Amino acid sequence: VVEGAVWLVNETEVTNDLNDAYNSRMADYFDLVYGVTGNHDCAPVNSFPPADIDTTISSQWAYDTLSSDWSQWIGSTAASTADDYGAYSVKYSGGNLRLISFNTNFYYKENFWLYENTMEKDPSGQLAWLVDELSAAESAGERVWLMGHMPMGSSDTFHDASNYFNQIIQRYDATIAAVFYGHTHKDEFELAYSNYTDQSADTASMMSYIMPAMTPTSGNPAFRVYSVDPVTFGVLDFTEYITNMSSSTYQTKPTWEKYYSAKETYGSLLDPPVTDSAAELTPAFWHNVTVLFENDDSVFQDYYARKSRGWDVSECTGDCKTDEICQLRAAESQYNCVEITPGISFKKRDTTASESSSTTKESTCGESVVGQMFSNFDNAVEALIKAAEAKLGSGFLNTTVNATVS
Repeated sequence: VVEGAVWLVNETEVTNDLNDAYNSRMADYFDLVYGVTGNHDCAPVNSFPPADIDTTISSQWAYDTLSSDWSQWIGSTAASTADDYGAYSVKYSGGNLRLISFNTNFYYKENFWLYENTMEKDPSGQLAWLVDELSAAESAGERVWLMGHMPMGSSDTFHDASNYFNQIIQRYDATIAAVFYGHTHKDEFELAYSNYTDQSADTASMMSYIMPAMTPTSGNPAFRVYSVDPVTFGVLDFTEYITNMSSSTYQTKPTWEKYYSAKETYGSLLDPPVTDSAAELTPAFWHNVTVLFENDDSVFQDYYARKSRGWDVSECTGDCKTDEICQLRAAESQYNCVEITPGISFKKRDTTASESSSTTKESTCGESVVGQMFSNFDNAVEALIKAAEAKLGSGFLNTTVNATVS
């Protein structure tokens, strides 16, 4: 939603972008919208201090804006929770479904407010709130869709928070019909398992759908249309539509066309086939798709090309393929095969390079200029010192700033 030049935007820009998107555009075209709080929906970017942080740099104005924009669809009661910390729970008026939107920025590695000496286990109490909402939904016999921005199994997510979240979805797996994310700008998914040491169709317990983006820097712009069971609210299929940036009319009149259907693409290849239009795409279905990727490389390479909707595609083999399948089977971040090392590291979930290519592909959502700058730490520090010397003088590092500094 918000302008992508993250360090050039301010509160005024973000507020205008949010109001324009929800009130002037989505409200004109959609009868019902359920939004989530993204990591760009604030200024500075990624700045979401938990409630217990003592700071004058508040993101309350962003929550106030989102709450006001969303209230036309979710009502004043749910909007009051969004006003507190960018999350809400609301009953869908057309069926026995509850929509729960939670703020994943409280678990995001680039939200630097989270790096306290004693890190909070539940920033702003959001996980406790989520448990209460799921418990109430379970008691009422409701199905639930969970929606967030950042996938909770990605390398962007703190391991502890991802583990707590995984415990919650395992406990309420009979209530939660599906989980939906964005953030990576890629067409991918994450599977949760009741036993990560025995990953199988039998232990696959939850499916998280990760949507691609409209943003043209991440591949051909795309959107999805889901087919949903009207009673269970399980996903029966999804169809993805793209507009091709190579088209001569793309800049003036983009044409949207069907790219693929999940069930059409994978269902007939499974054993036994899953082709019935009324059959849900269960976690077991998606685990079997990952097995198909392991056993049929052509099917996997087609999947890998679809991540960017056929744009700037490279082959993914060897460790690239192994790690990719590992990430698909990791809705809990400690199992996603991304190695975490001490020090400053801003590697993204989808930072992968094929064995035959030296090109590294970065996610376009969330990695800040600071993250890119400090990926080469020594050069970044040297540049920072030179910039400071130009403003403050060559001896600024040796200047005593208060009586407690020797």
